[in-house]
Amino acid sequence: MLKKRHTQKGFTLVELMIGVLVGLIIVAAGISLFITSVKGQSDNIKLSRLNQDMRSMMDIMARDIRRAGFVTNTPDSYWASLQNNPFFDNVTSGATTDIAVYNTNTCIVYAYNANNDGPPIVNSAERFGFRLSNTGELEMRSSGGTNENCTDGQWESITEPEVEITGLTFTLTSTTLNATSMATDTDGDGCPDGDDQNPNSASSSCITGLYGNKLCDSGEACNTCTRDGSPDPACLYVRNVTILLAGRLRGDTGVTQSITEQVRVRNDKFLAAIP
Repeated sequence: MLKKRHTQKGFTLVELMIGVLVGLIIVAAGISLFITSVKGQSDNIKLSRLNQDMRSMMDIMARDIRRAGFVTNTPDSYWASLQNNPFFDNVTSGATTDIAVYNTNTCIVYAYNANNDGPPIVNSAERFGFRLSNTGELEMRSSGGTNENCTDGQWESITEPEVEITGLTFTLTSTTLNATSMATDTDGDGCPDGDDQNPNSASSSCITGLYGNKLCDSGEACNTCTRDGSPDPACLYVRNVTILLAGRLRGDTGVTQSITEQVRVRNDKFLAAIP
């Protein structure tokens, strides 16, 4: 009896080409996914490094600007200097001008008693500042002869070589407090004049709404502090500096970062009353 033979058949050329094409597509998709993952990780590392460098620069500025106007840590010994702060007063011999911004708000200058000498005297090593250079670097001033501009003194870069600073602005705001009005009580009702709705008329209770709560609220007299000679009251100036810092990587300008911080100057400026 004859046995029927079965012939074996392989893949056709078309089937092989289709299989190879499908395999290539799968391999290409895997490679693309791997490249995208690696690039994403690289971008995250670059952004983290840029953010770390810029945060370090912002911290340096914030800590130093916060000290502007510091006079002494022994106020009992040099109490007069607290009223006539040589680091604010541009009349005192050897003094500097107050904290100020220049060059379209891209530079700030200020001074403080860095060596805590007593009595406090302003010298060239106690005038500081920060500015944006023409080459995209954040520069810090270590000394200067005057605070009238941002070109005087010694400046040095505190920027990492791979970082380019694209924007730097300082916004100085000042809130005044009429210190004299908070120290006097004309009608004797226990409510300071600056916090009294009717400072010339005593009442059994001076508390009316926001008045009489021993706080300097909006619209009260203690918020008005003029120096027009009629006579001039004692004034306290509370200052804040808002810093905006923007930068990018020099090697990859697509990696950018921008941070903002508000700095409360701890040493309020005080001007004594002038009769």
